[in-house]
Amino acid sequence: MAPTSQDLVGRDVYSRDSVKIGQIKDLVYGGEYVAVRRSFFSTIVVPVGTIDDSGGRLTIPLTSSYLDNAPKIDTKKELSSRDKAYLDSFYMRKAA
Repeated sequence: MAPTSQDLVGRDVYSRDSVKIGQIKDLVYGGEYVAVRRSFFSTIVVPVGTIDDSGGRLTIPLTSSYLDNAPKIDTKKELSSRDKAYLDSFYMRKAA
């Protein structure tokens, strides 16, 4: 079940292989995406629709090693159509 956007901020999110990816810090780009802080220097942008809230635990249905290669998008800038297509393509894959 996909959670509502407001329910996400402040929660931890995990990969499908149960590795903690980070904490959701903010809704970005009109609430269509969330910024997930992986470390002090690393934040990834994830489409809200890819996050599952089964059993009260937020999960992205991709492995942690796959998410290590997530696109780095500057959330302080406007999301270009090219970056949006890149993000959507990355998260639509059911790879590794």
